[in-house]
Amino acid sequence: MSRRVDEPVIDQSRTRQLGLSELVVLANLGDNLTFYVQPRKRGCTVCPRCGCSKTTIHMSRVRKLRDILPHAQGASRFIELDFSFRSYCCSDCKYVFSPVYQFAAPKARLTRRLEDFLIRESFNRSFESVSHITNQTVSPAAIKLLIDRWIQEKDQTRVHPYTASTLGLLSYQSNQTYGILVLNIDDEKPYLVDVLSETGAESMRTALRQFEISDIQQIVLDLTETSWAVMAEKPPHIASLVDPGFFYNLVQEQLYDLAKKDTRWLPMPNKLEVIMTPQRKILATQQYTLKQILKQRPKLSKMYHAADALYDILVSGWSEQLLIDWANQILTNGPSSLMPIAQRMLDCMPNILLYEKAGFPAMKFSTINEQITGYTQKLRSCSSALEKARLLYLIAPDTIQVGESVPQRLGVPIAKIINMLKEQNLTQERIYTP
Repeated sequence: MSRRVDEPVIDQSRTRQLGLSELVVLANLGDNLTFYVQPRKRGCTVCPRCGCSKTTIHMSRVRKLRDILPHAQGASRFIELDFSFRSYCCSDCKYVFSPVYQFAAPKARLTRRLEDFLIRESFNRSFESVSHITNQTVSPAAIKLLIDRWIQEKDQTRVHPYTASTLGLLSYQSNQTYGILVLNIDDEKPYLVDVLSETGAESMRTALRQFEISDIQQIVLDLTETSWAVMAEKPPHIASLVDPGFFYNLVQEQLYDLAKKDTRWLPMPNKLEVIMTPQRKILATQQYTLKQILKQRPKLSKMYHAADALYDILVSGWSEQLLIDWANQILTNGPSSLMPIAQRMLDCMPNILLYEKAGFPAMKFSTINEQITGYTQKLRSCSSALEKARLLYLIAPDTIQVGESVPQRLGVPIAKIINMLKEQNLTQERIYTP
């Protein structure tokens, strides 16, 4: 005699509250934060391998998943599902399988709608804040893994964004690791299209090889000294437009190191700030301080005037010939520490000429780079801020359409990124203000 199996009692009210069409909530079990659920019956189960409808129950299992109620508010909206389901064995091919459900990925511990909620909240909040919203039911580490997986899936499915004829690469530095912001330059406006996470030099070489694309005709460089060696391996058929402001940054680094060493014991206030300020921007009240510092330090004086001369060239109608004259003067009678920089400038003069012909002003991209670096360094995690910039691109890229052509994904205007990082910085300052 076959044993009769009682049908479970379904709580229709809580089933409607849950709002998942694939599941029903069992009555007289659980509480407001725990729902005992099982799949809704939908005809016979078919083997996914051979299509046979003759299947037997192989095993009953229970999964615990975190979920969020769609219309609830406050802490009570975060619930736990005790999901009872079955695996089946095909009577024909003996294949053991479990049905695929849409409300959660196989082996996942979060429902898809909770994952979507966590991703949206992570755009404007730290992982710790999002975890706090869920009453610590989802840890910050789990949220970060979720975001990383989501980004990877987006990268695999999205259309390649590098469609402009000119590609800009800006580097940033954080704790001895380096990363790259990839920019499209369209109508003289930079758009962020990708953020390559913090990497070492070898990883950067690997990442840069993906830019060997026929659509890219030029690369605008604004890189640090360490990054320069990496870009030396660039594809030879792509022209590099070298911003001469890069060399001014190198000269400033040499000037700062020497000034810090030679003026260590001077009692004058703000002496380093005065030395690092170009002559045309220095205040009248600082003239005496600068004169006294340089008076008995000929080596420092020579370095300062070399840097000041290069600054004047770059901000007042710079040209290839003026830069060649400056470099030759340094090689003839300049500070020895600046000679390698001057020689490199001469070696890169063809690419500087391309940069000039493209109509870019000197140090234009350096200014953007400094702003981004300044904001990110004030944040707790540089990589976290730049990953949020990547998320902003993936969600809401700007597009452009010329005539009847297919709209192209440009990315996010760099001003949006800067403003976003500003807001994050202000928020964190408010949080950590004693």
